[in-house]
Amino acid sequence: MTKRYNKGEWSEFYAFLEILSTGKLYAADENMNKIATVYYTILSAVKNDIEYNRIDTGGIITFEHEGKVTNISIEDFKNMSHQLFQVIKSSNATFSVPEIEPFIEKLHLTTIKERSDSKGDIKLKIHDNFTGFEPTLSFSIKSYVGSNPTLLNASRGTILRYKLTGNLSDSEINDINNIEGKGKVIKRIEEIRSKGLNLIYKDIPATIFKENLQMIDYRLPEIISEIFLESYFVRGKRISEVVQSYLEKNPHENDRIIKYKVREFLVAIALGMVPLTEWSGLDEANGGYIVVKDTAEVLCYHVYERNRLKEYLYTHTKFDTPSTGRTNAGQLLTDANGEIVFNLTMQIRF
Repeated sequence: MTKRYNKGEWSEFYAFLEILSTGKLYAADENMNKIATVYYTILSAVKNDIEYNRIDTGGIITFEHEGKVTNISIEDFKNMSHQLFQVIKSSNATFSVPEIEPFIEKLHLTTIKERSDSKGDIKLKIHDNFTGFEPTLSFSIKSYVGSNPTLLNASRGTILRYKLTGNLSDSEINDINNIEGKGKVIKRIEEIRSKGLNLIYKDIPATIFKENLQMIDYRLPEIISEIFLESYFVRGKRISEVVQSYLEKNPHENDRIIKYKVREFLVAIALGMVPLTEWSGLDEANGGYIVVKDTAEVLCYHVYERNRLKEYLYTHTKFDTPSTGRTNAGQLLTDANGEIVFNLTMQIRF
């Protein structure tokens, strides 16, 4: 029985095949272009606890499973990598790739997905040209094949809560909540403001996400919530432009500090912080961040190039407006304390 995976999961497997077949992982600049002079030599890749070693001299990938050593030619990896990419490129949603199933079985993989407790999407043993060491590092993978990926998914963990600067009558609340149609959330916020009131940060209901943000800066829950609210009124919602708009409207804030904190927030998400898991402050993906481009290139932002990664994330991500249905976002509600609140659900994508 062939197994079905989504584009992101197949893209992670493509990256595994492609990196092993080329033996090099090139660095990317802040605009996601390859830096031809900077690359990391790949010695092996670990998938589902099996280490696949690249032997250049023999032109093979070798691995051991249940005491038996298997050798597969690097050329076979190249062919499978190319074949898989073409299928990913032309497919939608969740799909199977029957023609590659025998190769997956040959690799003794029961699934192409990593275990849920695995740190990062892929583990690579590299020759570190900076230190001469040969560490095994975890990397996060994002795919641009077909559509741009999501950096932070909307969930009950990413709900941001605001309160009113004044009071509204029940009839006014009902009138605002009954505003429907395209752009209804913006229209509801504008209606609140037309009554001389505003929305200000109250809380992030998901305690773990709030504390994760406070690991970066104690004020970050408030800062990110206020910036996300501003995104509804910035065309395109690109984060760098939203931050600039927020700063222009809040001259009491320090430009340098706010921009630095937002960059730290984005890179923390990219390297392993998730809303509903307690974060240690350390990078789960301690090797860096791999991107699979729509052109089939596989590039990397290594941890040594953290500044490039920060700039890439800051200038290439945007706030997204997810559906309001599941979380009752975009409505005036009464909380447990009888206070009128307004929830928004944050999502970030490229």
